[in-house]
Amino acid sequence: MVGHFDNAYIDDLEIDGVIKRVLIAEGTLDEMRYPKFVAWLREHMKDSTVKGSVEIVGKAENENHIIYFDGWKEKGRVPQIYDYSGYAILGIKPADESAIVMELNNKKEQEDEVMEEKLKELMTAVSGISAGISESNSKWDEYWAKVELKDAEIAQLKADIAQKEAEIARLRADYETETAKSAAAEAGLAEANAKVEVAEASVAEVNAKVDELKKTQAVNELNAALEQYTEEQREIAKAEIEAFNENPDSVEINSIIGKICTEIVRQSRNGDVSELNSAIDVFSIVDSRADSQTSDGEVDIF
Repeated sequence: MVGHFDNAYIDDLEIDGVIKRVLIAEGTLDEMRYPKFVAWLREHMKDSTVKGSVEIVGKAENENHIIYFDGWKEKGRVPQIYDYSGYAILGIKPADESAIVMELNNKKEQEDEVMEEKLKELMTAVSGISAGISESNSKWDEYWAKVELKDAEIAQLKADIAQKEAEIARLRADYETETAKSAAAEAGLAEANAKVEVAEASVAEVNAKVDELKKTQAVNELNAALEQYTEEQREIAKAEIEAFNENPDSVEINSIIGKICTEIVRQSRNGDVSELNSAIDVFSIVDSRADSQTSDGEVDIF
């Protein structure tokens, strides 16, 4: 035993120009204990393909016997029910030409390569977000036209409010004047009070309209900012979006967009193993790394 496997998965690989469905195993060799063997493996992989033999054993429930498809036969037997027990690296012609050593890496260099791939994925994700923002810019012209229209309505309502406030001030002045007059003016005072109440009711109605328009404008602004994201991505900030729609003053639009972007970047950095495996080029050149090794004396074998 010169090492052990710590990961295995099935994938499609091109071997000698042919795409094959294969079992790929990843593991480490104990270079500290077997330095000559690792040196021999590096040297032979420079010039040719190192091949081996997949070792299998029967399962315990079958009394450790391998079960073959259509029964055991001298030639052409096909194992059907079994467990993999190991991989033997050979210096002779193998029984299976596909049982090859794909790649020999220094552990430290491989970890650096993985980090570099993750960084590339992150940059790609950020670039994609930037591209999406650029594409959405064309929609902002229509949005800003709507905003300008709402601003004009708000300005008109504010002018109406100012007019009503001036009218209220005038009515209050009339009231103060009337209080100094004789009792005959009390009837006019009651009329003035009624006008004040009507004017104040009008101001309250106008203020309510202003508040509703401001809320509608804020919701439209949030919806425009969210157009570039998918429904799944919006779910990230669902609570904040609902809170904003209920009361725009309770949440900042920037905090909602920031939460979505942060989660997108985090998901990109924390991709699962299968995504990482599909992103790594298993046929990357190993010659430039063949002579390097880590201080702990371990290397990775694929």
